[in-house]
Amino acid sequence: MAPTRPRITLGSPPNPRNRALIDGLVAIDGYEIEHIGSYSPGEFHYRFVQGEYDVAEMSAATFLRTKEKGRRFIALPVFFQRGPRQRNIFYCEGKLKHPGELKGRKIGCFRYGATAVSWARGFLLDEYGLKTADAGWFVSGREVYIGNELPVKVERLDPPPPFGQEKAQLAELVSKGSLGAALVPGDSGFRGIFGGGSVPKEMGKFPGVKPLFDDTDEIVRYVKRTGIYPIIHLMAMKEETAERYPDLPAKLIEAFREAGKLATKYLSPEEIIGYAKEREVLGEDPYAYVLGETEKRSLRALNRYQIEQGLMKKELSLESLFVREAFA
Repeated sequence: MAPTRPRITLGSPPNPRNRALIDGLVAIDGYEIEHIGSYSPGEFHYRFVQGEYDVAEMSAATFLRTKEKGRRFIALPVFFQRGPRQRNIFYCEGKLKHPGELKGRKIGCFRYGATAVSWARGFLLDEYGLKTADAGWFVSGREVYIGNELPVKVERLDPPPPFGQEKAQLAELVSKGSLGAALVPGDSGFRGIFGGGSVPKEMGKFPGVKPLFDDTDEIVRYVKRTGIYPIIHLMAMKEETAERYPDLPAKLIEAFREAGKLATKYLSPEEIIGYAKEREVLGEDPYAYVLGETEKRSLRALNRYQIEQGLMKKELSLESLFVREAFA
């Protein structure tokens, strides 16, 4: 009788880059994968922090905070969601002329500690000098994990809507002028560069609500000038799982790379063209699942932003965050 293979639980929404693994087209030798895919990204992040799943798709910002607090998670160099966050900053036409006018105003977001929000605040800090403490903050959704007492006053919607349903309240308040701007999730990857995603239409159901930044050339120049290409989600695993199965991290990385090569089976023709344009603009493949210089620079920036935002206290070494195979 053949020995029973260890069952590894994987919590992640299905997407073209992991579907081949979920569908069994890519196997992990010696292991059986039990995929759970029935929740929104935010709820997956929350459940993983609460101790569910051996391996899970994780908010990059939340992951950094859990590591600072000594939680026993470790990252794989597997980044499903990436891209600039400028197009995810919304305002109401006629009620804001320049990003600098947000100083002293109230800004809304779906979670104060969300990765997309941390990146957007970091962009406003570096490019327009808008410090987190320069604005008031309104949060429409439920936090995944904060870890520190925040240095700014945060007003919260109570009770918050379910995970994944936080945008409408923000769009309405921006339209009314109660919020100077709103920082929301969605439309990453090539859509974060070139536009054409679903978020502007969703936010635009309320009069006057539009992206504050929608100039593709400016976004491309920002990426090339800074060398930063934001990481939104990464794959993480419990350290105890990595210790119990020491060959698993390397096998997982290889499996995700193989699944990524088969992503075109699940992408639409428009997406295939869009991701090819993204690679062309960047001069590299942001989904090669390597910890290269762009990834290192981006993660250090995210760490720096979270310190300024009161979400973290110190800079963490990359070696403390990733499995050793990431540096091979």
